Amino acid sequence: MDRHVISSQPIGYVGEHMQFETTRSPLGELVYQLKYRNGQVDDIVETAVDFARQHWEGSIDCVVSPPASLHRLRQPVVLIAEGVARSLGVPTLPNAVVKATATQQMKNVPIHERAPLLTDAIQAGTDSVQGRRVLLVDDLWETGSTLRRVAEVLGKMGASEIRALAMTRTK
Repeated sequence: MDRHVISSQPIGYVGEHMQFETTRSPLGELVYQLKYRNGQVDDIVETAVDFARQHWEGSIDCVVSPPASLHRLRQPVVLIAEGVARSLGVPTLPNAVVKATATQQMKNVPIHERAPLLTDAIQAGTDSVQGRRVLLVDDLWETGSTLRRVAEVLGKMGASEIRALAMTRTK
């Protein structure tokens, strides 16, 4: 729906780590705060629901999110998916797709290695999507590798339609 980062300029090192002055879009800042600073999900959900209602009113039967690469007590994408589903009055299907094998975060994997890695890692789960119109929700889209793999699995599971909605995208 929006860019994640507007600009990011290096400002020097703290120890051996380069520091950046980063300007994010308003939605990008909300996603960043949710993922890394224990921020709130409500404004993100409201924005996503407004978009979904404008574009797909009455065309969504359930909400699915990709399985997470990194374990967190509060999984941002799950919180967003649950909030969107609740607001749209449809179920969220947390076990439609699962991580069959652990992977590192995709942002740390070279682009040419992502698709084969995800083909092995992301598999059909136990929640049925047969005949359903699925809204696939993700927090951040970089290359689309994860969303493509999840959509492929959902299609093979019999979803009648799949719409993807990423909150933010990288450059």
